[in-house]
Amino acid sequence: MSETEGKAPDLQAALAAWREAVGEAHVVVDPEALEAARTATFATTQTIPAIVRPADTAQVQACLRIASAHRVPVYPVSAGRNWGYGSRVPPGDGSVLLDLGRMNRVVAYDEQLAYITVEPGVTFRQAAAYLRERQSSNFITTIGGSPDASLVGNALERGDGRGPHADIFQHVCALEAVLPTGERIETGHARFPDSRAAPVFRWGLGPVLDGLFSQSSLGVVTRMTFWLARKQPWLREFVCAVNDDAQLWTFVDRLQALALDGTLKGSFFFWNDIKAYSVTQQFPYAAVGRTPLPDWAREKFREGFGRWAISGTLTAPDAEFGALLEKRLARALEGAFRPLSFGPEVLDGEGGFQGVPSEANLAMTYWRKRTPQPEDPNPDRDRCGFIWCCVAVPFTGQDAKRATDIADRVPRLFGFEPNLALLAFSPRCVYLITALAYDRDAKGEDTRAQACYRALTRELADAGYHLTRAGLQAQGAVPAVRDDSTAVRRRLKDAFDPQGILAPGRSEP
Repeated sequence: MSETEGKAPDLQAALAAWREAVGEAHVVVDPEALEAARTATFATTQTIPAIVRPADTAQVQACLRIASAHRVPVYPVSAGRNWGYGSRVPPGDGSVLLDLGRMNRVVAYDEQLAYITVEPGVTFRQAAAYLRERQSSNFITTIGGSPDASLVGNALERGDGRGPHADIFQHVCALEAVLPTGERIETGHARFPDSRAAPVFRWGLGPVLDGLFSQSSLGVVTRMTFWLARKQPWLREFVCAVNDDAQLWTFVDRLQALALDGTLKGSFFFWNDIKAYSVTQQFPYAAVGRTPLPDWAREKFREGFGRWAISGTLTAPDAEFGALLEKRLARALEGAFRPLSFGPEVLDGEGGFQGVPSEANLAMTYWRKRTPQPEDPNPDRDRCGFIWCCVAVPFTGQDAKRATDIADRVPRLFGFEPNLALLAFSPRCVYLITALAYDRDAKGEDTRAQACYRALTRELADAGYHLTRAGLQAQGAVPAVRDDSTAVRRRLKDAFDPQGILAPGRSEP
């Protein structure tokens, strides 16, 4: 029997030890701070007794050893802006928040080999500024969420981005992680002394451990290397609109072929009218009164937009080659309701597809709020109701239609507008992303949104389309698996976290 087995959690002893380890100022028990930390963009009930803010890996190790010794559960967060998936709220009640925001150093950077190594507190905004200050020819992908979200946190949740590295976790290596026991491990070649190839060779020698720390509660990642993309000499953004759903699915198949042959190298998007509407303005209460949006108001918006917009970028080594790509894309999208158009040529420049983060998409979270979006948006603070549902779909028009039909129908049954997007982030797979946007100050909306999310995920799963991210809202909503992986994962959890103190209650199907 271990020394701590059978002991009851001793929070006060743990708090005293944490104060000694990280300093009095970095063990937070202020009620206002704790209330903010347990607030998300949907209803939560979890309590947070304290926030502990380590400054480096050694302090993380100390914090986890203390948690294990006193059997006090902890939940790690990086920047805490996981809006739509649970924000900073732990999955289990009574977990102390292990806030890694102070660990915000860029550890290494190489222009020629195009990589940057960061701690979990480094944000997309910070990384972009760091590269801009050095006049780098490389860039880090951007996301649709907050520019102040964590690079490491987003990658570990397998978030998606814009540009050539849309599948972010596919472009990372050399993780440093601290186990709940306080042990420190490094992945790939980083575990060997003075390894020159650690930041450029993902696999290392022996079993690949990187994936164990993605969407899991097996360890706290304290460092990660990101492979950067090179700014393209020639870039043009494109957009067109489709008013006929049957034509849309034909275009899905045509663009998949262009992604597979390399004409389209980065991510591109299919947005429905509601998604575009919610980014450009808030719900038109003055004109239509009550929710949901009536058909006539939606049709009015469609007059200038269409039912769906298709957008993305073409990149090439020069304008001559780019012109050939334009012709190929134009042939594929011939006959669109709003013809294919191109933005100005970007020559060695910047933009959202080349590493400039933006808060523009955060407007969606304020869609049904009756108050204007503030200059410093914070959906948690402002009681925006917002839930993401993201499922993986084979990149075919047939599958895209089948999944989208479900995501278009189910939210309507619960009184929500179907805010839909298809994100093409590889030649073989798209994400179908549904946003449930509402006002948490409207009575009963939290309950209705959760019911809608569960019905939507259940129907999509029954059709074969499963979640890519199971946030806090997905607890109990993930279907049973058909293999022995659940038992194997439990054994891994017991081995890595014998006291069960790291993120208890996190769903790991």
